[in-house]
Amino acid sequence: MKSNELTLSKEKRESYILFYILIIILITVVLIAFRIIFFFFQDEPQSLFIIDLLMRNRDLNFKTNYDLMHNGIINYYEENPLISDLAIYLYFWYFIFYPFYIIPLEISVYVWDLLRIISTIYIAINISKIIKNRRDLLFFFLFSGIGYFADMYLNNTNWIIQLLLYESYIQLEKNNKFLSGIFFTFCTFKIILIIFPFVLILIKKIKGKDLIFYFLPFFIICIPYIIFSGYFSMMVSNWFQSIETTTGFSIINIFLIFWRVIQPAQLMFLSVIIIIILLNIKDEKKKTRIGSLIYIVVSILWILIWLIFLGLALLI
Repeated sequence: MKSNELTLSKEKRESYILFYILIIILITVVLIAFRIIFFFFQDEPQSLFIIDLLMRNRDLNFKTNYDLMHNGIINYYEENPLISDLAIYLYFWYFIFYPFYIIPLEISVYVWDLLRIISTIYIAINISKIIKNRRDLLFFFLFSGIGYFADMYLNNTNWIIQLLLYESYIQLEKNNKFLSGIFFTFCTFKIILIIFPFVLILIKKIKGKDLIFYFLPFFIICIPYIIFSGYFSMMVSNWFQSIETTTGFSIINIFLIFWRVIQPAQLMFLSVIIIIILLNIKDEKKKTRIGSLIYIVVSILWILIWLIFLGLALLI
C-alpha cells in the first residue's frame, strides 16, 4: 500500500485522537474505581485469593518508590527498613519524586494519576503533528494504551519517560539539540534509556559529534557518582540484587528475571522510540517490512509475557 493511501486527513486524525483519549479516560476511571473497591476489601480473609493478588500488586511500584524515599538521599541505596526492595534508579530520581513523597500517600497517588492522564492526553493531541500515517498512528495508540493500563495499574514511572522522550524528539525536530539533550538526561533515571541517542544515530537523525549534546548534561548530572564512588558501587550492587529471585524453580527464576527487564508498562516509552524509528525510514517498502516485524514481535512479546506472568502468579 502506498504512503499517500495511508495518509490521514486532519479530521480523521482528530477522530482517532478523540477515540484514544476516551479510552484513556475510561481506563483511568475504571482503575481508580478498582483502587477504591480494593480498599474496602483489605481486611477480608486471605481466602479471596484473586482480590488479594490484585490488591497486593495495585500501585505496587508507586508504593515502592514512596517507601524508598524514607532513606533520604544520603542513604538512598542502603537497605530500607520498610520494604525488601532496593533503590535502582539514578539518584536524581529522588528529587523528581520528592514532591509526591511529602504529600500523604493517599493523596499523592491520585495526583500521580492526574499528571499521567494529562501527559498522555497532551501527547495524543500533539502526536499527529509528526504522525500522518494511519497505520503508525493506530499502532502508537495501541502500544501506548497497553502501556498506559499496565503503568497505571502498577503506578509506574513510564509515563514520565514517554513525555520526556517525546519532548526530546520534538526539540530535536526544532533543531534545539541542547534542550533535546536536557530532556533525554532527565529520562535516564531509568538507565536503560541511555540507548536513545544511539537510536537517533542509527536512523541518521543526529551525527556522532552531536552526542555531546546528550552525554555532556548526562555526565554533569552523574558527577556525584564520581565524587562519592561508594554511592555508585552501591547502586550497581542493587541492580544485580534486584533481579535475584526466591523460588526454587530455575525456569520460573529465568522468567521472573526476564519480567523485571521487560514489562508491558514500558510500552509507553517504547512506543515513542518505535515511532521515531519508523518516521525516519524513507523507503516505504522497507518501512512497512520493518514496521510489521516490530509490531508483531513487540505485540507477541509484551502481551504474552503479561498473560504468562498472571498465569504463574495464580499457580505459584
